[in-house]
Amino acid sequence: MRFASRSLPVLLLLGGLAACTGTQQASETGTPVTGRTEAVPTNSLNMPLLVGRNIDQLRRSLGAPRETKSQAIGLEPTAEQMKSTKGQDWINTFEKDGTTIVATFNARTRKVNDIVVLGSDEDELMRRANLSISDPAYTVQPVTDPRNPGSTIGVRVTKKN
Repeated sequence: MRFASRSLPVLLLLGGLAACTGTQQASETGTPVTGRTEAVPTNSLNMPLLVGRNIDQLRRSLGAPRETKSQAIGLEPTAEQMKSTKGQDWINTFEKDGTTIVATFNARTRKVNDIVVLGSDEDELMRRANLSISDPAYTVQPVTDPRNPGSTIGVRVTKKN
């Protein structure tokens, strides 16, 4: 009896180990779930590639701006507007993948001064535009609503010199 009472725990332990060594098939065939869900847009913008480009390169990448030649403040300044503004701070507005982008440029030199991605959620804008706050090539700053300084209307991206 004494032998049987001492061997019972050993037998249970060995039986448990034997049960664990059997052949098993994988029940998951896909990638493991980490508990985090991140939506990665399929048509995301790659704003870092656009920083430092001229307005003509932006137009090729982003498509035709909203402004047209027939508008009073159109695609390009008229000769009279060029005289009075020297072509500085001209604006083109683009729609790309559901995002509004405003580029300010010098119409004479074609150099883009800054690019503003419009929206109210900075984190979403950063993600959607593929921007990083710590990138050494450009700076990102929030653009606040002048009528409501506590709310954001976009992020401004400028090339670092």
